[in-house]
Amino acid sequence: MKIFLLGPALLGLAAASPVQYVGSRGLTSMSNLSDSISKRLSFSDTRNQLRECRPVTVMFARGTTESGNVGAVVGPPFFNALGLAIGDENVGVQGVEYPATILGYLEGEDAAGAVTLASLIEQAVSLCPLTQIVLSGYSQGARLVHHGVAHISASVAEKVAAVVLFGDPYDGRPLPNIAATKVKTFCFVEDLICKNTIVADVSHLAYSVYAVPAALFVKSLCS
Repeated sequence: MKIFLLGPALLGLAAASPVQYVGSRGLTSMSNLSDSISKRLSFSDTRNQLRECRPVTVMFARGTTESGNVGAVVGPPFFNALGLAIGDENVGVQGVEYPATILGYLEGEDAAGAVTLASLIEQAVSLCPLTQIVLSGYSQGARLVHHGVAHISASVAEKVAAVVLFGDPYDGRPLPNIAATKVKTFCFVEDLICKNTIVADVSHLAYSVYAVPAALFVKSLCS
């Protein structure tokens, strides 16, 4: 797999986000990126690339009420950062189809969504034996990753190269059959969703600021 060196392009993306947050987080507009880099970015809320069997396959579960199958708050910024880090052609993204409703969050588990994610992981292992699987989710989607992994066997779980979670209601809980060294969770101290409450404030909408650190973590585990 071709790996690109990090440089101004990736560092510029660290300051780019569709989410506006308080100045202390350092977010600026997309205008800070060069035209050539901006043309490489995609903020599509729907991605279905599992069957392309690219070197790295990211399976992403969006947050509550987000559109498409990967949403807009965290997914696309993370995918863009990862593409700049290891090469766009090396990254395939597959969104997890599940309702992502408020009621689903309040109920604590979307059993059907968890099974859907488990099925996608098993498909990736079967159809693309050489792909490196990355599991990721935001908010309710992060919780879905916990439940989804519980439905796969230990042998399938071994094929997971990395897990990246944003605003995880189950922050601190281990994932079944996934080594802790493969897991990175991003949670703001002030984000009460990370304490498994139903209270969300502006900090919960700002996880795109971690797009670059998340991409670098994945890069460190995917050769």
